[in-house]
Amino acid sequence: MIQEIKKILEKGIQSDFPGGQFCVIQHGTITCDYVGYKALYPDPVMNQGQEIYDVASLTKVISTNTLIFKLIETGQLTLKTKIKSVLDKYPFEDTTIYDLLIHSSGLKADIQRANTLQNKNEVLEKVFQSNRIYEKGTHVVYSDIGFILLGLIIETIHQKPIDLVAQSEIFQPLKMDKTSYKPNSIDCAPTEYRDDTVYKGYLQGRVHDEKSFAMGGLAGHAGLFSTAEDIAKFILAMFNDQHVLSGKTIQLLNETQIDSTDLYDNPKSRALGFEKPSSQHVLKDYKKEIIMHTGFTGCNLMINLKRQTGFVLLTNAVHPKRELNRIFGYRDEIYRLFIKQWEEQK
Repeated sequence: MIQEIKKILEKGIQSDFPGGQFCVIQHGTITCDYVGYKALYPDPVMNQGQEIYDVASLTKVISTNTLIFKLIETGQLTLKTKIKSVLDKYPFEDTTIYDLLIHSSGLKADIQRANTLQNKNEVLEKVFQSNRIYEKGTHVVYSDIGFILLGLIIETIHQKPIDLVAQSEIFQPLKMDKTSYKPNSIDCAPTEYRDDTVYKGYLQGRVHDEKSFAMGGLAGHAGLFSTAEDIAKFILAMFNDQHVLSGKTIQLLNETQIDSTDLYDNPKSRALGFEKPSSQHVLKDYKKEIIMHTGFTGCNLMINLKRQTGFVLLTNAVHPKRELNRIFGYRDEIYRLFIKQWEEQK
């Protein structure tokens, strides 16, 4: 499996993305490899296998979602907790933790012109001014704004920044030693060349997402840096019942919560925090078994609890600019390898 995945990715690095690292979790073990380049610009640098990647929206499920459920397990929150009961500046009375986790709160996806935001206060002003654009529960609109709010809730309850909470509650217990919100930049694969009024230069060890960047990298929706091996440890702990969350919670995370459409009638399916394969996804026949997520920089993970199988791929496919990100077809090709394996096991 590892060699087959590597062959697929080696095709991709010829023209479609610089490089990456990946791990397969099966039979209680983690097996990893890497391909390609850490950087192409300003000078080519080969990957060595220990690079740290900006995992973008994988932050949502590895860190924020986990910390929210830790608070639920300790009785400090419930899925029915109203956002306004914790964040009094939030304008809507009826939005709950559950609504944000399944991306069906009515909130829009993003903040316009986020690359002009200078600091955390500017971001939060936009967040608390956000209007709802559909009736909650009627659509699935993947929303960074919702997870920014969840990050704020974590920080409000703990009375400390999200990076410190995640370090003590997740990364240290699971021995995710190379995972943090504040990496050593020299160890990191660079992402996009940013050129605007806020920042000019390659982003290396500084978060690619503009909203998180303005928040100092400490946000609920993006900001985490990690390695494929560390994320594989996170997944393996789920299978071994050695996770920071209980086995009951992990089973709950696997359950489909909503099947709907986005605002353009594309089918969408969500679990709590995680994505489920929609009716158009390559993994659609395994929907009951799988939770997954992607990250804008070119990362993705897949977890199959039933078959105790996981996969994580980290890339900097937005290097040197986001328009060149063509990682998507390679993900599907890799998923077809797993499908073939599962079909053979029937």
